[in-house]
Amino acid sequence: MPIFLMLCFLFPASHAAISLKEAFEAARLNMENLKRAEALKGAASERMARARGTMLPTLAGVGNDTHIDKPQTRAGATSAFTLTHQYSVGLRLTQPLLRGGALSAYQYAQEDQLLAQFQKDASELNLYQLVINSYYNLMIAHFDDENLKELMRLSENRVKELRSRTSVGRSRKGELVQAEAQLLTAVTQLKQGDINLISAQRTFEYYTGLQAGELSPLNLMPNDPGGLPMLLEKLKSRPDIQVALQNVKLREKQVAIAKGAYLPSVDLVGNYYFDRTGILQTSKWDAGIQFTVPIFESGRSVSAVRESVENKKVAEYDSQQTLRVAERDLMITYQNFEAMVQQLQSMKDALQKAEEGYKLNLRDYSYGQATNLDVLQSLNLFIETKRSYDSLQASAHMTYKNLEASTGVLP
Repeated sequence: MPIFLMLCFLFPASHAAISLKEAFEAARLNMENLKRAEALKGAASERMARARGTMLPTLAGVGNDTHIDKPQTRAGATSAFTLTHQYSVGLRLTQPLLRGGALSAYQYAQEDQLLAQFQKDASELNLYQLVINSYYNLMIAHFDDENLKELMRLSENRVKELRSRTSVGRSRKGELVQAEAQLLTAVTQLKQGDINLISAQRTFEYYTGLQAGELSPLNLMPNDPGGLPMLLEKLKSRPDIQVALQNVKLREKQVAIAKGAYLPSVDLVGNYYFDRTGILQTSKWDAGIQFTVPIFESGRSVSAVRESVENKKVAEYDSQQTLRVAERDLMITYQNFEAMVQQLQSMKDALQKAEEGYKLNLRDYSYGQATNLDVLQSLNLFIETKRSYDSLQASAHMTYKNLEASTGVLP
């Protein structure tokens, strides 16, 4: 790679505008919640491996060393067939044949791993929505700061003009005082705008780790995000909705695991001996089947099953509520976007009229056909309308991106 290209790659131009997609990609590398979700996904994989291990054979080294009291015969003599010191050393292979709930536990671990993936996807989508809001709020703060600077510039020009006119007796002192009050108000508003801008910059930098610089210009506003029925259908595949549904599946598996306590446990056990004493010391191995059948547990298993059934109901209710809340939020966002698109056109017309009115009043004042108060009022109306228009334009783009994200769409 040529040195020039390598330097451009390592040290990109600082003045390059940041797009929403670039901001999100930076946030994915910067924020801890995605790293945590990835770690939880790895933990779920290990739980599945552990659940699988309960159904596989185990090999263990075993041994015992036993000292017993000499048994007495009826005649009072010791038995020649009993050793008072017995020991054995060997290997034991255990293969579970039937363990109540073991298969369900493995299936639960599989569903749990899928849940961890959905949770990671949901964390990623949630992060994207946070980046959307911080990105466009920063843009709104930039717009507002520029508009307030323009207000102060025009107010300064107004004060300079009136000072010049007052000095030669062409304007009244009261008009100059009005303009100076206007300028001081503009200075105060600009300071507040700077505070808002710094706050928006810090929020953006927190999520992305990027220096809050120039943002990409707004594109044309898409008028049709798709019909509401189509968006509501796409909503059902959103990761957080899948998380809620997956929780129901997990609770179903927990019911099966709890019912497994009613079943017997059956293990195939084989031993190989390196050394042992007693009458079986010449036998190198043995094998058998062990049964464990639950008979009475003081109602613990019954309570566990009932509890798991109730937990399943809770998960179902949570899933239903999650979907209803998501549908409600999507419909509100959709209605807000449609309203903003309609407002933008009327606000654009209002901005043109407000700017025209300010320029006309400024001209008429020079001819003595308008008062200074008319000029200041029209100036404030022009700047306030521009602030509202710029804010609404960025908010409409933010709402559209949130509408996309509401159906699970990432950039």
